[in-house]
Amino acid sequence: MRGLPPALRSRLQHSLADAKIEGRVSRTSGTDSAIAFDSAYSRGYVLYAIALIFLVSVFNVTDRYILAILAPALQADLALDDSQMGLLLGPSFSTVHFLAVLPAAWLADRHARRTVVAIGLFVWSGMTALGGMSQSFVHIFLARMGVGIGEAAGSPPSAALLSDTAPVAWRARALAAITVGALVGAAAGMLLGGLLGQEFGWRFTLIVLGLPGVLLALLVRFTLREPTRSAGRGVSPGRAARHLFGFASFRWAVAAACISNVALAARSLWEPTFLIRTYDLSMAQVGLVYVLIGALPSAAGAFAGAAVADRLGARDPRWLAWVCTLSNLLAAPFLIAFLLWPESHVVELLGLEIPVAFAFSLVGSLFIGFFSPPMGALAQALATDRIRSLAHAIWTMPFTLIGMGLGPYLVGVFSDQWSDRHGTDALRYGLAAVSALLPVGAMAFLVAARTLREDIAAAAALRR
Repeated sequence: MRGLPPALRSRLQHSLADAKIEGRVSRTSGTDSAIAFDSAYSRGYVLYAIALIFLVSVFNVTDRYILAILAPALQADLALDDSQMGLLLGPSFSTVHFLAVLPAAWLADRHARRTVVAIGLFVWSGMTALGGMSQSFVHIFLARMGVGIGEAAGSPPSAALLSDTAPVAWRARALAAITVGALVGAAAGMLLGGLLGQEFGWRFTLIVLGLPGVLLALLVRFTLREPTRSAGRGVSPGRAARHLFGFASFRWAVAAACISNVALAARSLWEPTFLIRTYDLSMAQVGLVYVLIGALPSAAGAFAGAAVADRLGARDPRWLAWVCTLSNLLAAPFLIAFLLWPESHVVELLGLEIPVAFAFSLVGSLFIGFFSPPMGALAQALATDRIRSLAHAIWTMPFTLIGMGLGPYLVGVFSDQWSDRHGTDALRYGLAAVSALLPVGAMAFLVAARTLREDIAAAAALRR
């Protein structure tokens, strides 16, 4: 309470008193009150909107991560080393994404969010296809920058649309559509990218997977409804940032998310190359393995994490941060074991020799999937309805810049520097080194939980 702005204290005291009364009512009325449907739209339309935003997220991440499965072929064709590949996988996208996401979110909070999403989808899909025509490192780097600019208009307005369309009690699960869509997109990118890349090459693959997003952009623009927002002018990005970073819980949660994403982005973008080098798999095989031991369990974890956060968060909002803490702590040992476990250790299953390490990846991916939906719900809980797009952008900006910008590049540098001593195992050790950051992120989430309940009450007071 002492760390809050003085002007909020009296309103916050009343809000906390109201929260205690509401908590007593909730406990006496059973858990069904936490999952009641309370929306201006029909249940059918809300489910349709969630499904459509899910598809947007699928295309968002398919186009973002397709380069990961195509990396070995692209490196061979354009004669790139691991450091250059690290730049393509990370900074080429994340730097311009960081610069564009806040203006895109600001526009979305002042204008039709469905239009902003549709334009962004059109741009990033087109730039993905254009990347297939690249003839040099510079060409593909510029195309990836274009993808980063377009995708800046994807996730924040999508999160805002869902937050204002779905009932509050559904919020974490509605936002899970973005997380699960991202995981399905990563899976689709790996699976289709592996199959198409192996048969037709990386250029054809980028073109074919980029173009369908243009058609989806039309569906978004002309079938989604724009939720009604409160009267008044849009809030400036600076004012929105001051509002959110005025809460200690938000500051710590963003720091935790950034630290965690250094490990997560590096793993997602370098894992296909790791599987090819370490297990001698083809691109098509890598796509299938990635889906089975990475994307599918992570998607299941996202659903589970969202459900847990919604149910427990209705009783105590600190669970939004605590679920993230548990996600990191439970996932870290399994993900590191996956990287370091000897590839010669196998078990026979259905006549196939399956590396033991793959089981560690499956379990670790399940736990790490818990992370993103509660973090998105935490940011929305601290936002007003005039800054919902900005709220999502403000936490995902450093999340993307630091995570995608630093993680993949660091692993590429480690791999190049350690290759003389460790050979192809250098990539293994580089990935393990950054994965050790997950427990550090967990501790920061734990600190965020300390003031989260009071901060959410203060944010609620500002909406009155």
